[in-house]
Amino acid sequence: MDEVMNVIEKYGADKNKWYLSIWFIVIMFFVFWPAGIALLILRNSGNKKSMFIGTTDKRKYILAGAALIILGISQIKSSTVWGLLMIAGGGALLYYSKTLVDKAERNKKYIDLIVNQREGSIDNIAGVCSIPYDKAIKELKYLQTVGVLNNISIDEANRVVTLIEAQQVADRSGGLLGSLVQAEEVTCTCPGCGATKLVIKGTSTCCEYCDTPMSAS
Repeated sequence: MDEVMNVIEKYGADKNKWYLSIWFIVIMFFVFWPAGIALLILRNSGNKKSMFIGTTDKRKYILAGAALIILGISQIKSSTVWGLLMIAGGGALLYYSKTLVDKAERNKKYIDLIVNQREGSIDNIAGVCSIPYDKAIKELKYLQTVGVLNNISIDEANRVVTLIEAQQVADRSGGLLGSLVQAEEVTCTCPGCGATKLVIKGTSTCCEYCDTPMSAS
């Protein structure tokens, strides 16, 4: 299963494609569950928000997996093969739900360590996440590729990761902006991934890491 997920994660997904719609994926679970799993992973791959909502999605997948297992048990007497396939599909969904929530929690830790705490040692990051160094490197590169952490620089030789700050240059030519009163900024915590960001009070923006809306009241 891990190998299948790793291959699929290399490719982005447009959820508007008909074969990535929920109704078709559900049908595929009943027809041929491995294809359903592959389509489900493809639907979530490359989607920023899906990388941080593992707990929410886990409930849906657990319910769907349990339903498939129950249906499989009820069908196993009349059709052993069909019943076993449905039970296997339900088990695969339960496994995927656990994988999804584990990755979501690790992604939030990456954001907290690198963005909020400015941790640069990949060895320390891997230690906090309780995973091997090689796995941490692989996941950080993936987050960088899909645009979640596109503002980091990974130095594998020195085993460090650096957050590249966006330079904010104030254009004061003509004295127009210089005469304006500086807007009050407040620190907001993203409800999606936990990243902190300075936002002008009374305005709204989207998190640069997971696209979740943020507002400063």
